[in-house]
Amino acid sequence: MKKYEADVIKSMPMFMLIFIASASILGAFNIISPQLMIEFDIGFSTVSLLAMVGILVIGIASVVYSTLSDNISIRKLMLIGIGLFNVGAVLALVSSYINFYLFVVAVALMVFGGTCGSGLMIVTVTKYLSEENQAKYYGYNTACVGVSQAVGILAGGFIATYIGWRALFFLPFISLITISVIKKYVPDEKVFAKGKLDVIGLGLFALFTLLISLFFNLSKVSLLVLSLVLIVLFFIYISKNEKAFINIEFFKNKNFVVIILLALVIFGLQSAFSFLFPFMAQGVYNLSLDKVSMILLPSFLCAALIGANSGKVVDKLGCFKTLLLAILLAVFSSIIAALSVDKGIIMLGVVAALYAGSFALMYSPFIKLVIGTLQMHQVGVGIGFFNLMTGIGPSLLIAITGKMLSMPELQANLGLVTSKGALFSNILLIYAALLAISFVVLFLNKKSYDKEQVIQA
Repeated sequence: MKKYEADVIKSMPMFMLIFIASASILGAFNIISPQLMIEFDIGFSTVSLLAMVGILVIGIASVVYSTLSDNISIRKLMLIGIGLFNVGAVLALVSSYINFYLFVVAVALMVFGGTCGSGLMIVTVTKYLSEENQAKYYGYNTACVGVSQAVGILAGGFIATYIGWRALFFLPFISLITISVIKKYVPDEKVFAKGKLDVIGLGLFALFTLLISLFFNLSKVSLLVLSLVLIVLFFIYISKNEKAFINIEFFKNKNFVVIILLALVIFGLQSAFSFLFPFMAQGVYNLSLDKVSMILLPSFLCAALIGANSGKVVDKLGCFKTLLLAILLAVFSSIIAALSVDKGIIMLGVVAALYAGSFALMYSPFIKLVIGTLQMHQVGVGIGFFNLMTGIGPSLLIAITGKMLSMPELQANLGLVTSKGALFSNILLIYAALLAISFVVLFLNKKSYDKEQVIQA
């Protein structure tokens, strides 16, 4: 496979360009959510559907692309993804003048297509590059996340303020310039592997996630009942089908289940804070979206700096202690945020940086702890499911945050902040409580994780 290495390296900037273009649009939606509420005349719960569905689609698309890469050449998958990315953008632009729910469906198609960049970059690097170059491009993959977050908040704030938020849907057209390079340098190998995409298993799990998220939005008992039926069917299915995308044995592994559920909650809260922030900034300070972007920008730079050095922290403290420290910092960040939402714009920026910095420490120890709970032959599937959960968690927590923003009960002033900031303060205290519970759960499982298990043979 390494015979293609020189060509694949030439194509890597194109993968990264698509990655950044797609992820930055999704990040921009968090900033422009208040504007969308006005544009479509919808409430907090409804507007949260956009971010919720978008993040869920990223998780599912990543699994789909990586699985299909065993059966379809990466070149073909990239070209299909670029096509869906641009078609989805056009449909999103058109449907934005028609109906919010059609708009969400079109955005989902666009995001599914654009995820080819992030979903296939690691697969391509792992398959075609030497170990030395793999390490370099894994780092570039992490850098793309930080860059896309920064581009997203800047694009969302400034484009929405000075041009109009619909101009965001012209960004996918940038991906068209990558086609010639991808066709020339990405291998068109047909690897007819035995593995097939588990449409039924993935579909059951995705539909369960969508319905449970909608339940938190709409509070309809029928949605809860349907979601429970689907999760039961999912477990029955993976118990009976040996070719399911994840085996029932994973869920008999207590250590794996605990760390996966913690990831769902913790990474969900990270995205929920990003969704909450523009509403908080506008609700308390009546800021324009471009100013919200400028307040958030230092937080992503802080996250990038801490994330780049997180490996050194893990080497010094170990995975378990690093993760405990990061969660504890996130608890304190949430409490500080809850107490200072009305203490000035500068303090708002400091809080955002503290929050982002706390979570920047988490991914590396999380993934290592996940690997430590698995047998060698389970690692690939386990990491794939972990990444899926880091997409599902944000979907759920954004939906719950959207619901909380419209709950009169949470507007009660506890005397910690002014009445304008009460709602946001109370939500942040709930975040702090969930993070504190996560800390306790992890600490109580100390014996399982603090030995920094190596991958079992």
